[in-house]
Amino acid sequence: MRALTASACFALIVALVLAAAPIADARTKFSSCDELHRVYTNGISKSAAAANLAVRSGSRRPIIAPRVYRNSAPSLDADADGTMCEVPRG
Repeated sequence: MRALTASACFALIVALVLAAAPIADARTKFSSCDELHRVYTNGISKSAAAANLAVRSGSRRPIIAPRVYRNSAPSLDADADGTMCEVPRG
């Protein structure tokens, strides 16, 4: 009985995670920083290295979202450092 309950809980958790994933990932194209900031408050980076560079440069930590970075307008990364719409700390 205990094994059945544990496997049922696991199945429910997996189903919830899989159902929520498309909702969180639904928006992947942005043409302005205002649009992007509504979803990704601190901006996005194409890689962990770019996110770390942004933090070292004085920005808040951006979300690492390579697909969103690729699909969004290139002009959103004005300084071509791999982070779009970074938000300064302070």
